[in-house]
Amino acid sequence: MRKNLLLVTVALLVSGSAGCASSSLKESNRRLKESNDRLIAENTRLEQDMQRLQQELAGGGAGETAPVEEAQPELATNLDNDILMDGLDPTITVDRTPDGIRLRLPDRVFFAPGQAKLTSRGQRLLRKVGRAIADEYSGHVVRVEGHTDDTPTRKVKHLYPTNWELSTARACSVVRYLVNKSSVSPRKIFPAGYSYYRPLAQGRSSSARQRNRRVEITILNRTL
Repeated sequence: MRKNLLLVTVALLVSGSAGCASSSLKESNRRLKESNDRLIAENTRLEQDMQRLQQELAGGGAGETAPVEEAQPELATNLDNDILMDGLDPTITVDRTPDGIRLRLPDRVFFAPGQAKLTSRGQRLLRKVGRAIADEYSGHVVRVEGHTDDTPTRKVKHLYPTNWELSTARACSVVRYLVNKSSVSPRKIFPAGYSYYRPLAQGRSSSARQRNRRVEITILNRTL
């Protein structure tokens, strides 16, 4: 009798343990399923965000009309050589580039050797350029570049330690004059000094160095 009772008790304990284990397993499975569902939903959201970002980078958002880029006004080359040169220098050129209209002027028109102070000839030319920019291209951004040759700045080293400083100072002189004397907006013009690292001519001959010493004024296609 006692033996039978013991067997029944053991059976009940085993059955109870199996029931607890089964219940615990079901709970674990439920939690795993919930976690998996959350991961699937998060992955779906990330894929949608990625698609939307790709569409925006391509020019239009999902469900939206792609924004139309404002067309830049066509730059007319009204700054022709006859008007600009006016007998000042036959080597001044005006041409169209991918960036915009570029005026290329040798440095001797603007500056004495090793100097960044504008000559009277340079000032007369800049007044004409400034009027054209203010009247016809007032909305456009203007870049003024200073370029030197590779001759070290030994004689003016106390002022310009290298050609970086000299080229930048010359570009700044042109910018200041255009802003102060020609009503060019200071918000739409900026200087850049390139030293001798963007030469037009290779070599160290006097003619090559003369070509490389220059100022370039570019009326850019972009507007503000």
